[in-house]
Amino acid sequence: MCNCASEVEASAKEKIRAKLPEGSRDFSVELQGFAWILGGTVSMKNKLNLHIEYEVPKKKGDGFQRKKQDMSMLGSYCMFCGEEYDKDEPKAA
Repeated sequence: MCNCASEVEASAKEKIRAKLPEGSRDFSVELQGFAWILGGTVSMKNKLNLHIEYEVPKKKGDGFQRKKQDMSMLGSYCMFCGEEYDKDEPKAA
């Protein structure tokens, strides 16, 4: 598994720190949009959040009711280098 996320986070931190005003303190950078996957091994995959909204007919009476739902999608490949995340894992039968 690649370590692109750590490398990108470190690079961003270095570049942003160089542009901060003198005397700045308590600086942190956190690359977001990743999920830790626990299973046979521990891995980290890119994660996209989806917010879904739609209307459904009301059960009683006329009109519609607004429904909201949040979901996540996990990537199969690194968004930075294109390496397949689970290439070394045995495929399920």
